[in-house]
Amino acid sequence: MLVAQIGARRRYAVPRGLAEAGCLQTVVTDACNAVRPWNYLDWIFPRGFRPRPLRAVLDRNIEGVAIDRIQGCVPFFLATRVGALRARPGESKVSFWARQNEAFCRTVVRLDWGNADTVYAFNGAALEIFQRARERGLRCVLDQTAAPWRYNTQLLSREQARWPGWEECPADMDPGGHMVAREEAEWELADQIVCGSPFAVEAIRSVGGPVEKCTVVPYPVPDIAPLVERKRTLRDRRLRVLFVGTLQLRKGIQYVWDTVRRLGNGDLECRAVGPSDLTPNAERSVRSLLDWRGQVGRNDVWTHYAWADVFFLPTLSEGSANVCWEAAASRTHVVTTCAAGLVGWDATIVPLKSEAMAEQLLRLAREPWQGSVIAPERRSVAEYGADLVRSMS
Repeated sequence: MLVAQIGARRRYAVPRGLAEAGCLQTVVTDACNAVRPWNYLDWIFPRGFRPRPLRAVLDRNIEGVAIDRIQGCVPFFLATRVGALRARPGESKVSFWARQNEAFCRTVVRLDWGNADTVYAFNGAALEIFQRARERGLRCVLDQTAAPWRYNTQLLSREQARWPGWEECPADMDPGGHMVAREEAEWELADQIVCGSPFAVEAIRSVGGPVEKCTVVPYPVPDIAPLVERKRTLRDRRLRVLFVGTLQLRKGIQYVWDTVRRLGNGDLECRAVGPSDLTPNAERSVRSLLDWRGQVGRNDVWTHYAWADVFFLPTLSEGSANVCWEAAASRTHVVTTCAAGLVGWDATIVPLKSEAMAEQLLRLAREPWQGSVIAPERRSVAEYGADLVRSMS
């Protein structure tokens, strides 16, 4: 299999899992620390002296995959940072992503695919790759990382009306139809669509998508989480509540804010970690009630999970929320919605209503707290890869 992916999505679980299963021909990505020039920079710059943009790239490590099976796309990566593939003035994020994804796909098409008989790519960034694969008679597998673009556009249109002034142009809305068209053309070309949860399948069904092509393969429980034996018990202090993710309507930061507003700060100490897509006014509202730490590195987020008693993600739409798996792996109690797409272990599932969320957090804050919860049984990347291969057999 040839895997093509932009960024370190799912910590490269797909190529790592397929390599463990003996099925990986090549993984093509934009940048990681195993290919030039990043491998040299990884050696030259000590970790404590790396500027944030460089650290974000050098933290991308495709463990367990031989270097000769990794292809980087340095010209493409540089074009997205300093060249022609940067966002243009006035260009929407969705239009920018569609243009960038098309350029990445065309880069992959020009590469030597070796003996690959199957290509595995991700929704919105697979179209030209699948078109070329079809010409060569290869099998096409699409990873549906989230609910469809059409579904999210309809959902967020309603949410914008409900929360005016919070997010002007939600990144997951596609009013122009650029990503909708790409994704639905990819569905047509795909032999199989791999989803992380039944929620994603039902979202595809709701917009008339080909659910007969869909299979559900739950994500692995992260195997890089630091070992946490037990957390401190809740005695004479407030309940520590953590949100990790982009501050945006789709992830439900507005419901975090509204829930904390209803409870006040007498029972909760709430922290948010992640970049923001909100308006300045909405950011000020968030800062007034939450300790917002901004974006942190992939390896630094574990200190925040270790701090928290409860991980709170009132998300509206996901494929399967990686941050919930990360929180659970660090023995943090998870409170989320059914849209998080969790499969295979228990979390506290709440409706998307601030009153119900506040009631649940208040109950946790005032009941005798026993410290750490039992972490879900870790499902390794190797097991994930084996499940992927079985789903394609």
